[in-house]
Amino acid sequence: MAGQEADIISHLLDVEGNATAILTQASEDAEKRIAAARAQADQRFKTEYDELIARLEKQYAERTAAATDSYTLAVSAYKEKISAAVKDVPAFNALLDALLFKQ
Repeated sequence: MAGQEADIISHLLDVEGNATAILTQASEDAEKRIAAARAQADQRFKTEYDELIARLEKQYAERTAAATDSYTLAVSAYKEKISAAVKDVPAFNALLDALLFKQ
């Protein structure tokens, strides 16, 4: 009976060893899958990030150009308006005399 118990214990130790090997292999496979998924996610993130940055930079350049054009037109229109204004030099001089040399 002692020999039979020894055989059973030996068999159980073999089963435990096999279970440990299976668990180790499963753990390694899981780590490989996780690493592959992480690499794929990182690549996808980088691709989408680069696309977003390119789109935002293009949008910024377009809006900056539009603002510059609008500013240039507004300044030009203002300069034309000022240049076209009638200058009444005698009235201006009279106003200055009245303000500066008021007695």
